[in-house]
Amino acid sequence: MAKIEDFEFPDDLFYDAKEHLWLKPATGGLITAGIDAGGQNALGDVVYVQLTPAGRRVAPGEAIGSVEAEKMVRPLLAPVAGMLREVNPAVVAAPRLVNSDPYGAAWLFRIEADDWDLQRGRFLHGHEAVAVWVKAELAAHGRT
Repeated sequence: MAKIEDFEFPDDLFYDAKEHLWLKPATGGLITAGIDAGGQNALGDVVYVQLTPAGRRVAPGEAIGSVEAEKMVRPLLAPVAGMLREVNPAVVAAPRLVNSDPYGAAWLFRIEADDWDLQRGRFLHGHEAVAVWVKAELAAHGRT
């Protein structure tokens, strides 16, 4: 587990640095995604989560929902190409899960990636890569 300041980043996950999403691959290319600890902190208290219904193809960067928080409203963008298989009704019903349990109950969606092995190179993985990224993000926001 990479712990930088007050933020935790589990080592077994991949991270979309631009969108602050964590990705957890499973057998068969099913990718579970949620907002990482730094992203949820930047948002502030999340008050609304809207997600596109499952069952359609998505492309990387395509909007598949949005998050509304005290500090901003932002789109949720698909990190990989594939089939949107599932969205989490629990986080839609209780948006503050994003703040209280970002790596557990607050997962947002699951995409069956077209070719995870090909797409995963775009994401950060491993303690060192994640630590460098988080420290740079904190420095950019005057936190170090």
